[in-house]
Amino acid sequence: MREPTQDPPQFVAHPAGFVRLVERLSRQTQIALDTEAASFHRYVDRVYLIQVTDDEGTALVDPLAIDDLSPLGRILADPGIEIVLHDADYDLRILNRDYGFSARNVFDTRVAAQFAGEPAVGLGALLERYFSITIDKKLQRADWSRRPLTSDMIDYAADDTRYLPALRDRLKAELELIGRLDWAREEFKLLEHLRWTQPVSDELAFTRIKGAKSLPPRSLAILRELHVWRESTAKTLDRAPFRVLANSALLTVARIAPRDVSRLKGIAGLPASAVERYGTAIVDAVIRGLGVPRKELPTIERPTRREHDREYDRRLERLKGLRNNRAKDIRMDPGMLCPNGTLQAIAHAAPKTEKQLARIKELREWQMKALDVPTILSTLRGEDGG
Repeated sequence: MREPTQDPPQFVAHPAGFVRLVERLSRQTQIALDTEAASFHRYVDRVYLIQVTDDEGTALVDPLAIDDLSPLGRILADPGIEIVLHDADYDLRILNRDYGFSARNVFDTRVAAQFAGEPAVGLGALLERYFSITIDKKLQRADWSRRPLTSDMIDYAADDTRYLPALRDRLKAELELIGRLDWAREEFKLLEHLRWTQPVSDELAFTRIKGAKSLPPRSLAILRELHVWRESTAKTLDRAPFRVLANSALLTVARIAPRDVSRLKGIAGLPASAVERYGTAIVDAVIRGLGVPRKELPTIERPTRREHDREYDRRLERLKGLRNNRAKDIRMDPGMLCPNGTLQAIAHAAPKTEKQLARIKELREWQMKALDVPTILSTLRGEDGG
C-alpha cells in the first residue's frame, strides 16, 4: 500500500513539456486528477489549472499556456487508466464544459469515504484521519486566474492530488473489508456519464435573492433593474457578480429607492468605493424600476399547495424510519444510504413487486441490496417489522 509523498511539483506551461507529460501519463495504470477554477472571482468561469499525480510525481498543467489539451482528454477516456479524484462531480463537469472531456474508470475518494462511514469526508479531514497530514486551506478561494501563481498556490494545488493515490488505497482496502466496494463502484460508474448542462437564461433569478419575497411589487421592480445592471457590469468586468455589489446591498437599495447619488451614501452594506464607481448607474436602475407601469410590476407567485395524500405521507415516514435504522446499523450517513428524494420517489410509486421497485430510476441497485427488497416492500405495505 502506497504512502503519500512530498515531492515538489512540476509546473507545465509549455507545449513541449505537456507532450512529455502526456507520454508519461499514457504509460500509467492510474493517475490522480484535480482542477482549479475561479468562479469566486470571475464572471466567466473556466479551468485555470489542472493537477495530475502518478507514480513519477505531481505536475500542474497551465491551460492558459497550452492551446491543445486533447491528449489529456484521451488519457481520461482510456478505460485502462484509473482516474482518482476527490469529489469528482464538479471537476468532471467543468472539464466537459471547457474541453468536451469525459472520464472512464473513475475512483472518487469522497464517495468511497462516504461508503466507508467516515463522519467527515472533506479531503483535509481524510488526510488528517489516515495520514496525520494537515493541509492549510487559506488558499481555498484563491484567484487561480492570476499569473504568475505564487509558490504557496503551487504547493496548495499540488496537495490536492499528491496524496490521492495513497488515500485511494486505504479507502479501497476499507471498502473491501466491509463488503461495500461494489456499492462504491456502482456510483463511480455513474460519474462516467456526467456532462455539463448549460444553465438556461433565468429572468426570474432576482426573485431568488434572499429577502426578495418580502418586497412589495414596486421594490421588486427596482430589484429586477438592479440585478440586470449588476449582471451586465459583472460580465463586462469579468468579475463575480457579488464582487460588484452584494445581494444584501441590492435588496437595501431596492427598499429605500434613492433617487440621487447623495442618498446612496451611508446605506448599510454599500461601500463608499461602490458609490463612487457605480453610483450613477445604481440610481439610473432605481429610476427605471420606479418608472415601470403599475400593471407591469413583477410579483412572486406562490406555489399552489397540493392536497395532502395521507397514505403517501405514511409510506414516506415508514421508509424514512427504515432508512434511518439501517443507516445506524451499518454506520453510514442516512442521506448517503438513500436521499430523501429517492425515498419520495419510492413512496410516490408505491411499488408492489421487486420488478416495479427496480423501475424507479432514482434507486440504485446497491441501495436495494442495502435496504433489502422484501423489507422495502413490506415497509410500504405498513406490515409489522417494516
